[in-house]
Order: sequence, then structure tokens, then C-alpha cells
Amino acid sequence: MKRFILILLLMSSSPVFAQTSVTAGDMVITSKLMTFFKNVYVARGGLTAEQKDSTLTADRGIYDRDLEIVKAIDNVTVTQPGSVLTSDYLEAYVKEDRLLARGNPKLVRIVERASPGEEGSMKVRKTRVILTCNEIEAFNKESRFLAKGDVRVIEVPYRDGETEEEAAENEKSPVSDIICETLELFSNEDKAIARNDVEIVTETLRATGDKAIYLNRENRMIIVGRAHAFQTSKEAGSNAEQVSELYANKIIYYPDEDRTIAVGNVQATVFPSSGGSSRDKDKNKDKKKKEKKKKESGEDNEKQLEVKEAGISNDELPENLPAGEYLKINAGDDDYEDEEYIEATEED
Repeated sequence: MKRFILILLLMSSSPVFAQTSVTAGDMVITSKLMTFFKNVYVARGGLTAEQKDSTLTADRGIYDRDLEIVKAIDNVTVTQPGSVLTSDYLEAYVKEDRLLARGNPKLVRIVERASPGEEGSMKVRKTRVILTCNEIEAFNKESRFLAKGDVRVIEVPYRDGETEEEAAENEKSPVSDIICETLELFSNEDKAIARNDVEIVTETLRATGDKAIYLNRENRMIIVGRAHAFQTSKEAGSNAEQVSELYANKIIYYPDEDRTIAVGNVQATVFPSSGGSSRDKDKNKDKKKKEKKKKESGEDNEKQLEVKEAGISNDELPENLPAGEYLKINAGDDDYEDEEYIEATEED
């Protein structure tokens, strides 16, 4: 009897080759090699879990049927419409429809930005938003992501069909860069909220605050709580740049328009350009004038040489000819018998 029980235990923990899929709620888990013991399934031959419009893949994983938790380990990738989440380790809570990613988590989303085009039309462009942090939670029912610890979000240009090399090159020059401690991302509302030690850097803006709210559809970013910003803009009527420093209760920034509005207890300081651009223009003008004078002087010297060599009559003397004696040579006189000197005076 004891021997029979031992055989049953060994059989229950043996690999299952015929059945390579397990159902966890509305999630279907498949693997090339799967073992199970006491309602715990272990997938060693790669793991794939599909749920609605989400697909999870990993090198290996564990499914606890009692706790209804799927643990994915190594090279984890979660693909959803418009986003890809990667990490070293991930837990999927089946009942709650929630994901928790740890170990170098990275979320990549492709978003569309609408900006004013020619003749008042709206131009739509795609960008790639890359989120990195210490931990990411995804609440699928709410279409919400929560990033915690050393959060960084960069936005880079995106092109359909771009290669990995092109994508890596674009990441070196981000359009915007946001650093904070926690960040909530609402996919359906196209909204993001950054909290705690927020720092925002764009091509023309560097801002800090306690919290920042980004509304993509409205093309608007709101910075609140000790809001402080430096913005670079063009001086009126010129291409020279000037820097404005702002302190306010709230700073509203419109990225596509490169426009900033400060609200409440505003303190503003404008640092005009040092005039370097104007000086450069003056130097260029002086240089061109000198080159023109040099060129004209060279042409005058050539004319003088022609007068000396060809011999031009007094009536034909060019204007501004220096005073002196010039030899006149009549055309066709090979022996120069009738040669005579023409004197150029100050009046000529």
C-alpha cells in the first residue's frame, strides 16, 4: 500500500507532456515543459500567457492555482495595444487583473501628438515614450500604470518601421525628459501625473516642482508646488535668445507652442542676450566691406597697369587715375616713332 502511494506521488510531480496549457481565470498559460504538484504548476520550457488583448512571455514561470498568481521569470515581456512592458521578474494577479514588474522594468508606448500645421490645419506626429523605474504596477481594469522609485520618462521621435539602430540613436537626443519619484499614467485619458522632486527638461524649458500634470490631448503641462522654471525664447524683432526665470504657484507650459503662463505670486526675471549675435553680424558686415574695398583696389591697379601698357589718350584716361606720366602708343605703329608722353594731372 505504501509503495502504491509513493508511486502516485511520483506520478503527480512528473512532467506533463500531453497537456501543455493551463487555464487561470480568463488567462491561458502554455509551456513546452510543465510540471505540477499540489496545485502549483512550474513551466520550464518557456512560458506564454494570453489574456484578452494582452500577451505575456518569459523564459520560465510558476502558476499557483490556490493564490491565482502567475510568476514570470527572466526575459519577461508583456505586449498590449500601444505598449510593451519588459522586466526581469513579473507577478500577474489573475483575480485583480493586475501586474507587478520588478528588476529593470521598462515601459514603451507609442503616442500621437497633434500640433498646428500650415493654414490652421492640425498635424499629427508619432513619438515614442520610454518609462524606466524600480517598480511598475499595471492595473488593466483601470488602464492605469503606477511607476515608483527613480522614475524617468523620455520622449523621442518615432517612425513606423524604424530599425533598432535608429531607435537607439533617437534615444540619445530626447525631445523631453522627466524625472520624479512616482508617476501615474492613465492610458484612456491620455494623462500622466508626476509627483515628488519633479524635474522637466525640454529644448527650451527647465522646470522643477512638487507635482506635474501632463494632458496630452490639450497639449498642456501644469507644474504646481514651488514651481520654478527657466525658459529660453527669442527676443522680439530679432533672432537673439533671452532667458526668463519664473517663480509661481503654478506654471502652465504648452510644448507645441513653446509658450509658458505663470499663475499666482509670480516673480519673473528676464536675462537679455549679451548681444553676441549682433556683434557677429557687425563683424561680418565689416569683413564684407574690407573684401569689397580690397577687390575694388585690385581692379584699379589692373586698370592702371593696362593704361601704362596700352597707352590711353588723355581724353580716355579713367577716372581717379593717380597723377603721373603715361606713355601713349598709337595702334599699328610697330616702331613707336610717334610715341609721346601724356601727363595726368590732379584734375584728371
